[in-house]
Amino acid sequence: MTPTTLRELYFAVHEYTGSAVFSDVLSPWLGEHAADAREMLAPLAVCGEWQRTEYVWGDLLEQAYALHRISDLLLLGFQSGLPDGTTTPWAHRLHLPDHEVRVTADEYVGFFSALGMRRVEVARFDPFFHEIAAVDQSDDPDEPIELTGEQWPCLMLGELLFGRAGVVVRAGERHATAGIADRSALEDSFLRRHRPTSDGSLGWGRNSQWKTDFRRDYLTADAYRFNVDANADIDGESPFGDADLTPVERRDLVRHRCAVRRSEHLPDAENPDENPLVDWRLIVPRS
Repeated sequence: MTPTTLRELYFAVHEYTGSAVFSDVLSPWLGEHAADAREMLAPLAVCGEWQRTEYVWGDLLEQAYALHRISDLLLLGFQSGLPDGTTTPWAHRLHLPDHEVRVTADEYVGFFSALGMRRVEVARFDPFFHEIAAVDQSDDPDEPIELTGEQWPCLMLGELLFGRAGVVVRAGERHATAGIADRSALEDSFLRRHRPTSDGSLGWGRNSQWKTDFRRDYLTADAYRFNVDANADIDGESPFGDADLTPVERRDLVRHRCAVRRSEHLPDAENPDENPLVDWRLIVPRS
């Protein structure tokens, strides 16, 4: 039987043990539900078009979150495993499948294109579009971050960022430190094979975990708008006891969703899963 809801589709992908998840699970679902899903998601494509005025179970932010969990499962096949000796992240113990989940890049893009999204390729490193998946450390500590490869693609729905590309970079350690930028806990993310992650679902029960909101970042005509549904402005008082963070460190956490270099206020390579919580809004004007 073809899954009906996005939550059911997530579990169908998670539990599938064959070698053709696209043709056996994803494609049949698209045949029955793609048009309705495109229509449902469309209001999220323009910044400011949809706002939550009152809470309703399974509203658009929760539906987008469920879809993003499916995306994270499909991306596992593009990722390496944890380094030897790494403590197993909590998200792995709760959610990592015990078998391979693999699609090709074309199948991945094709599935989400059927829901109204498009692949975006940007030649220069930009943390709005790019998630650092691996770092080639330059001998020059001041060498800026440079893209050297892509492991999985970036997707957008209109102005809305759905998922960043996983990229390999070369950089000096003052810009991106190997073992931190590619291994520290990734906030507002469900699952990665090679690093810890954290989102609002962790620790909640089978039903309550689905009351998690999708984080919304938008690229509009005049600005990058990060985490538009967050409760606090980037330079306002934070409720999480991280007042020691510098303005640069705050902005790095919101833009990269993780620590990217060593800091006395942020986790080091030996404690990669101890990032402070991030719940700030940030607007960066486009030059």
